[in-house]
Amino acid sequence: MSDSTQDPSDQKQLGHAYDWLGGHGQISYEQLMALAQAGTSESLERLHELADDNNISYDQATDPVQLAEEISSAMETDGNTGVE
Repeated sequence: MSDSTQDPSDQKQLGHAYDWLGGHGQISYEQLMALAQAGTSESLERLHELADDNNISYDQATDPVQLAEEISSAMETDGNTGVE
């Protein structure tokens, strides 16, 4: 049996699933890190929204990568937290 992660169609389906989950309150660690590292105003706004949804305190000086890690940790602790 082949590894399904090697099949491009499987990867595309997985990407669509992650996109759907990301749009519905569930976001992966990799997606959080991508937002943190993008550094755009839109990505920071999305991180702040996720932090608010998960009751995580932050301010303008908070490192985006640290904030993403805290969001990920909070989401792992309570899988329903942050679900819209």
